[in-house]
Amino acid sequence: MDVIISNCVVNLAPDKLKVFQEAYRVLKPNGRLMMSDLVTEGELPENVRNSFDAWAGCIAGALEKGEYLEKIKQAGFTNVRIVSQKPYTIDVSPQLRGKIVSIQVEAHKNSPSPT
Repeated sequence: MDVIISNCVVNLAPDKLKVFQEAYRVLKPNGRLMMSDLVTEGELPENVRNSFDAWAGCIAGALEKGEYLEKIKQAGFTNVRIVSQKPYTIDVSPQLRGKIVSIQVEAHKNSPSPT
């Protein structure tokens, strides 16, 4: 694959690093990953993490923004950068206002070095 585009589904996976590793595996050298997902700024309350409604809304599985970006890098991607971000406010309870952010991330799979 040349490009992988994902829109807010990684949060549903329990092992996000494995998702990013698989994306890296299937991309061709010089391939690109474009992700849109929800992340947190700070910890979510335990009752939100355990809420079925919050899981269905892709909130309960959200990682902290720095951790999310680090997992993409751990999978092997380079030039990982946020290209857009904005507060997520759709159906967010008062206790979560300002803690959920929608980000769009771009990352690249470099071509292997000649040996």
